[in-house]
Amino acid sequence: MSSSVSTNPTAGGEEEPVVLTSTKNHARIITLNRVRKLNSLNTEMIELMTPPVLEYAKENVNNVTILTSNSPKALCAGGDVAECAIQIRKGNPGYGADFFDKEYNLNYIISTLPKPYISLMDGITFGGGVGLSVHAPFRVATEKTKLAMPEMDIGFFPDVGTTFFLPRLDDKIGYYVALTGSVLPGLDAYLAGFATHYIKSEKIPLLIKRLAGLQPPEIEGEITVISGNNQYFNQVNDILNEFSEKKLPQDYRFFLSPDDIAVINKAFSQDSIDGVFKYLKEEGSPFAKKTLDTLSKKPRSSLAVAFALLNQGDKNTIREQFELEMVAATNIMSIPAERNDFAKGVIHKLVDKIKDPFFPQWNDPSTVTPEFVKNILSLSKNTDKYLKKPYVKQWFGVDFTQYPHQFGVPTNREVEAYIAGTDGSNRTYLPTPSEVFKHFKIKTGDKLGVEAKIQQILDLHGETAKYDNKYVTWKDEPTK
Repeated sequence: MSSSVSTNPTAGGEEEPVVLTSTKNHARIITLNRVRKLNSLNTEMIELMTPPVLEYAKENVNNVTILTSNSPKALCAGGDVAECAIQIRKGNPGYGADFFDKEYNLNYIISTLPKPYISLMDGITFGGGVGLSVHAPFRVATEKTKLAMPEMDIGFFPDVGTTFFLPRLDDKIGYYVALTGSVLPGLDAYLAGFATHYIKSEKIPLLIKRLAGLQPPEIEGEITVISGNNQYFNQVNDILNEFSEKKLPQDYRFFLSPDDIAVINKAFSQDSIDGVFKYLKEEGSPFAKKTLDTLSKKPRSSLAVAFALLNQGDKNTIREQFELEMVAATNIMSIPAERNDFAKGVIHKLVDKIKDPFFPQWNDPSTVTPEFVKNILSLSKNTDKYLKKPYVKQWFGVDFTQYPHQFGVPTNREVEAYIAGTDGSNRTYLPTPSEVFKHFKIKTGDKLGVEAKIQQILDLHGETAKYDNKYVTWKDEPTK
């Protein structure tokens, strides 16, 4: 095993690597090793990860890159942003701008890699750890997974490119998870779309061994180029499906009911965060009241900026959104400490480690105007000062509005396309609900939880009443 040297001393005083790199047959493995900090991602780790990720993508002898961890508790507990806040207090916003610049570029590289990249989210996967994972074509959750975007509690916004990823989850669930800070266990993360596969933790070593032995398909005696090769990606998917659990636990229930999801969809489809608050208050159900109470404890600056970024991320390409996040992060770093909710939240929670969940020092909500949000999302003298163009480098020259691979459970978009016959089948007749179930069972290879996911989608968006309760139609506006 080859390893990158760090300056993370052990109890005995010797230096311990915080990022390890290793070769196993046809696989290259990146292991996060800042164990005592639950692999909280700092600048050093980002700088150690980026070169091998790029190198592995170009190596002819490497077929797959695997991200894992030496911590029994976490893949990555998030970005280590304490120093960013401390430097804001010292009048040095450039430190945080540099940190996010490097982090977002790494996340963008992962999102556009030409070869399979697999993130093993075996444990806590928060914030920055989500950024290292969700842009990958393959994301594995286990029974140990705890996934969350906790940025609202430190006065920031869901970043690391998740404002591109989250709006593409069904029914505004991504908005809900990010803005409430909900923590999802493995099965919920899987069925919500954060993970593409659910595999028991004990199977991970054997899974890595199996993936390391996989070779690209041969065509006429020559190994094909992996880049853009769907056949090879499908082979990786087949192995992951082979190791995946086959049935949901009998007592398992998704953490949101169809009624909850309907409320979420309508609430977070409002024009502004103020509209979200108003809708939840007027809707009045116990779930709406609980959600409203949770949001009311978050800083309004974070909620407003995050909501605007999520709405923009639904329209932008992934590269455009990473650039927008970088602009927003740099502008936030440049707000003076005495009125900077991010600096206040990080110092309170991560530096002083005060566990009181209430933050009376948040800025008054009345100061969070549309002009404030616009300024955070706009180029400024601060972005000119602390960022170098291009903000996000081209790397592999890839950009997109939809992720090129979909290996998770079926989505609204896929089910709607099948019902409408716009999935490439050229079918001119409507299917029955049983045909919808059968189609996706076959398409996914009887993937874990597909039946439950299809049932959820049809409960929310399917309608049979128009056609003698036999054929299903899509009752909402077409999915964008």
